[in-house]
Amino acid sequence: MGVSTTAVVYRFGATVVDTGPPNQWRAVREFLLEKPIHHVLLTHHHEDHGGNGARIRREMGVPVLAPLSGIECIANGFPLCPYQLIFWGKPHRFEPEAVPDEIDLGDGFRLRALPAPGHAPDMTCYLEPDRGWLFSGDVFIGVKPRYLRADEDLNTEIESLRYILRYDFDTVFCAHHGVATKGRQVIQKKLEYLEWLRERARALHEEGRSIDEITRTLVGKEGPISWATLYHFSKRNLIEGCLAPSS
Repeated sequence: MGVSTTAVVYRFGATVVDTGPPNQWRAVREFLLEKPIHHVLLTHHHEDHGGNGARIRREMGVPVLAPLSGIECIANGFPLCPYQLIFWGKPHRFEPEAVPDEIDLGDGFRLRALPAPGHAPDMTCYLEPDRGWLFSGDVFIGVKPRYLRADEDLNTEIESLRYILRYDFDTVFCAHHGVATKGRQVIQKKLEYLEWLRERARALHEEGRSIDEITRTLVGKEGPISWATLYHFSKRNLIEGCLAPSS
């Protein structure tokens, strides 16, 4: 339906970032068994990122670390829409350990946790400052997003992009798009696009245009993905996010 449901699991050395969706456990398990792993870091609690954390901890005895603000969702469960269950499956509950601000991975590697809420309250990126690597979770995905989840906060996401750009990096490891070698440039372009879109949407709203009209003008008509998700993931959500008051 024009939207990638791929979720990428990254490993370097004995560290794994994210765990993939529950309905892909067989493939994830095969990948993880190729080499020893010491720990797993989650970028956020969503089912396509932390969905196999319980199985990894239970079957492999490996610590799974998550942002502190997402531990409750992972431990107690969180509501899923029908499309999420179909696309990715339902994660098992477990209680991960809290990820520290800095993680020493050994062999000269270290990661710094950068909170980047908006897509999710616990969304966190991991920066390897000496090599300019940024494991970005769902912060990037694409330069010009045309859809937004109903539970995302666009204004907060814009502030998170600004915050991330304070740091030096050049390679982005995105959980859906894949590896972007000009990572800083693409995140800067996404920020500029969202700022432009928000400014334009607000200007049209002040002219008296309806949300539906603004949506069609700026990002086009809704597509199959909107209908399949019952508008939980839609273009209208993106425009409504643009019109929400900034904090």
